[in-house]
Amino acid sequence: MAKVEINMPRFGAQMKEGKILKWLVAVGDEVSEDDALLEVKAEKMDAEVESLYDGKIVEIIAKEGETYPVGAVLGYMEAEDE
Repeated sequence: MAKVEINMPRFGAQMKEGKILKWLVAVGDEVSEDDALLEVKAEKMDAEVESLYDGKIVEIIAKEGETYPVGAVLGYMEAEDE
């Protein structure tokens, strides 16, 4: 397994930051690729951040209600090897 970052995505060309509305997973949860991990409020929309991998959530850094720049590390997961 490889430890991978969960990052704040860019939902539009003008997006510079996003606010964490709610984490939908907890440390220790097993997730599959495309599972929703958290809800983010961007400037013009709310969206879900989906997992890019199958694996397990090992650390959540970003706090609900806080705003983070695009690319910021929000947490980590152990991704299953392909």
